[in-house]
Amino acid sequence: MAESQLKAVLFDVDGTLYPQSFFIKTSLQFFLRHPRLSLAFRHLRHDVRQFGGVEDLHLAQISLCAGYMRIPAERAEELLETHIYGTYMDMLSMAKPYPQVEPLLADLKEAGLKLGVITDYPTGDKLSALGFDKYWDVAISADTMGHLKPEADAFLLAAEELKISPEQIIYVGNEYKYDIIGAKKAGMKAAHLAAKPVPDSVADITFSDFDDLRSYIFGN
Repeated sequence: MAESQLKAVLFDVDGTLYPQSFFIKTSLQFFLRHPRLSLAFRHLRHDVRQFGGVEDLHLAQISLCAGYMRIPAERAEELLETHIYGTYMDMLSMAKPYPQVEPLLADLKEAGLKLGVITDYPTGDKLSALGFDKYWDVAISADTMGHLKPEADAFLLAAEELKISPEQIIYVGNEYKYDIIGAKKAGMKAAHLAAKPVPDSVADITFSDFDDLRSYIFGN
């Protein structure tokens, strides 16, 4: 293994373990059903990132959603719980993973590396639906922490729970400004799933084929 110092590989979920095209298609379908709520949720998540995090994300989202939609807080909470954390997450749980992912996870596990996921959304039933439950040593939802990516909190919590220093971990994600920047903030290596590197990329590897990621980790 060329990257012999690596002791763990962590993954984003949406758009990384399964195609981004499914995430976009599902988000569009949800938007067409709930346009006002979709726009409000997009805006409020942007605001939370701009704040650098909040003490209670649940309450912050209710307050921001109510303000954007000009509805009572009780109604905003109902809409978020029913449609964002219910319907939308259920729709995303129907995703089919990239076919190369499970063989890679199996080989990484066999090689003795710890595996995990860090996602901005609740893991909910998605990880079970993807069929990868047996592989994860840690699963962190930044949504429950109030500090969304690219804040380093979720990355550092994963390292703490694994009892592995961040520099011995590589994080794999498809969103440069959230996944890659967040991982580097935490002192981790970063693998960017993308067709080509972004200008002046700080990722340690940019790949579009999981076999290339495999080669990077195992040094083939």
